[in-house]
Amino acid sequence: MKRTLLKWVCCPACGGDVALDAVASAHTQEIESGGLRCGACAAAYPIVNGIPRFLPMARQTSSSSSAEQARHRTQRSFGFQWTRFAGMHPVFEADFLKYVSPLTPESFRHRLVLDAGCGFGRHLFYAATYGAEAIGVDLSAAVESAHRNTAHLPGAHVIQADLNHLPFRPGTFDLVYSIGVLHHVPTPEATFGNLLRSLKPGGTVAIWVYSSTRRGINAMLEAARRLTTRLPLRLLLGLSWFAGLMDWACFIGPYRLASRWSLTASLVERIAWPRIKLYAAYPFEVCVADWLDRLSAPIRFYYNEEQLSHWCCRHVLEDVRISPTGRYGWRVCAVRSHAPA
Repeated sequence: MKRTLLKWVCCPACGGDVALDAVASAHTQEIESGGLRCGACAAAYPIVNGIPRFLPMARQTSSSSSAEQARHRTQRSFGFQWTRFAGMHPVFEADFLKYVSPLTPESFRHRLVLDAGCGFGRHLFYAATYGAEAIGVDLSAAVESAHRNTAHLPGAHVIQADLNHLPFRPGTFDLVYSIGVLHHVPTPEATFGNLLRSLKPGGTVAIWVYSSTRRGINAMLEAARRLTTRLPLRLLLGLSWFAGLMDWACFIGPYRLASRWSLTASLVERIAWPRIKLYAAYPFEVCVADWLDRLSAPIRFYYNEEQLSHWCCRHVLEDVRISPTGRYGWRVCAVRSHAPA
């Protein structure tokens, strides 16, 4: 944890100021262990492996609410995924800019930015590289990977916390983005509203969520997920490797080869599915990780343009821009109004 992070964090329970405890108060800019304590309610939050943990890791019990059980399963699923598939690849930069379009690298410069659901830090890395003071928050053990991938960047910070109980005061950030996250939480629009509260009036929010356009594919996937989301994660990992191998052997590999030959390049460009072209640009492990995401994530919602427009209207957002990324997702970029929501 970088000492400068103390300027922005607060107690998620009461909103009070937090301070480093005696163990963590050594005169260093990087704090690897110790804790934070709230001066108002005395709540304590540990710092473990350089990451402040603002989320009490309560054990799931049979009496837990359905929302709490879903939260726990989501935390476990993505922690498992992003501690195994945490490699950084140059192609991720183009993806990031596609998801947050029409924002550009200049949109991040000298801004205080929240990456809500940062996973293993692939987008946080670029936000900080573009000159932002960027704080990545994730519920799961993926924060370990995010910290390893971004700790060397002066403007990058990683926190473990719940997006519905953020350790920031209202109106903290200039820009908030959440890519591929809200459709995996129990109450997506409510979580969206919580993120907006941490955004300054006049600040920008950008999100990306799954599209409901591919009704047939989505229906088949959800039918399979009724079984797969109940399977052990290690078994799902094996199934994901098998699915990835089949993808590459039958579709992606042949497409990559054929697209390099002048005699077949124009033909395969015309007949190949967009999904094949998409994954042809990625390393093999990305295909496997995405299969694990499809099969294991406990919650998965899909949206259309009208639903997202209603979100923006209900939360009094301005300059709303909603656009598709192919048939598989929607991106939303908007500005928080100065008027009360």
